Amino acid sequence: MLSELSDLKEHLIILTKGKEDGGKSAVLGLKLAVTLQTMNRDVSLFLTLGATIWSLMNSAENIQLPNELTLEEYFEFFLESGGQLLVCAPCIEAYCCIPPHIEGGEEKQKRRKAKYVGLATVADKLISGHATLF
Repeated sequence: MLSELSDLKEHLIILTKGKEDGGKSAVLGLKLAVTLQTMNRDVSLFLTLGATIWSLMNSAENIQLPNELTLEEYFEFFLESGGQLLVCAPCIEAYCCIPPHIEGGEEKQKRRKAKYVGLATVADKLISGHATLF
């Protein structure tokens, strides 16, 4: 069983928290994502619930843990390294804690390469690989 798991090359990281924890969950999730990418794994990041805030441009620019890159820099590295950014379409439209594309009264644009998806896409990725939840 363990050898079967190590043969899986795809990994899905699910982020559920936005700014309510100061971005700590997102930083840890992105650090895992870029680490897996350096290990030649295909990584998809699924943003759901409050984490859909990270799908907006510059939403992560002021988020930084001590002695770390900014969350925005982790996102840039992840996307430049071929990571797939998936965003829960129902959450960004209906369940997110902010109105769609509005933050602090300012309209925000969707992060480049972000793709709005439903649970069928997530289910397909869960069948073909590993998943980690933050």
